[in-house]
Amino acid sequence: MAFGVYKPGQGYWVRVMSAAMAGMIVLAASAWLWAQVGAIDFPYGSYRVGIAGVPQGVSAPAPGTKVELIGDRGNAGSGVIGTAEVAAYETGGGPSGTLTIKNVKITDAKYDASVAKTVQVPGGPFTAAVSGRPGGIPIVEPVYVQAGAVGAVMLLGAVLVYWLVGVRPGTAEFLIATDGEMKKVNWSSWKDIRGSTLVVISASFLIAAGLFGVDFVFSAFFKLIGVLQQ
Repeated sequence: MAFGVYKPGQGYWVRVMSAAMAGMIVLAASAWLWAQVGAIDFPYGSYRVGIAGVPQGVSAPAPGTKVELIGDRGNAGSGVIGTAEVAAYETGGGPSGTLTIKNVKITDAKYDASVAKTVQVPGGPFTAAVSGRPGGIPIVEPVYVQAGAVGAVMLLGAVLVYWLVGVRPGTAEFLIATDGEMKKVNWSSWKDIRGSTLVVISASFLIAAGLFGVDFVFSAFFKLIGVLQQ
């Protein structure tokens, strides 16, 4: 696609307004796409788990430590529902804190890490109850995907509008011809528009008054002869 504008200066306002309207359509499509992408549930790459009840004197597992997730398996009772790897630990003071886990491997497809009730190190002294519901951390931040998708749509839209309005001879010639035809239009003056508007408003009021009068006369007549109740 060659850069530049085909026949610059010709059909200026028609081309500018056409580009502006096309730009509004692209913006509306971008807003719609932003909402649609934001509604997608992205897969979780890690989980943030609040823990409490850490035994006194027992250190939290270091990053890279393997841990087991204990949860309710329904009729099978409580047990290991999966394993994970510690990514980080933030102390909350005392026997509580926040554990970030990654490489979560659930042993049963019916469960996920959000149902874990206890976290423990296999064969180790560390065991802690899960406080609240573990929160998933998406593999990629949704806002980045939204921004990328919207940016791509806006870029493609801008290129397409530029090509249609400024470069493609067929479209440009049509817009130039339209601008030429618009210049041939005999636009009404402000005095003519004001006079026509007053005539339309006056005629509307006169018609409404006439219909009201006819309706009132017929209503009174039918009440008089007993067709309508008083």
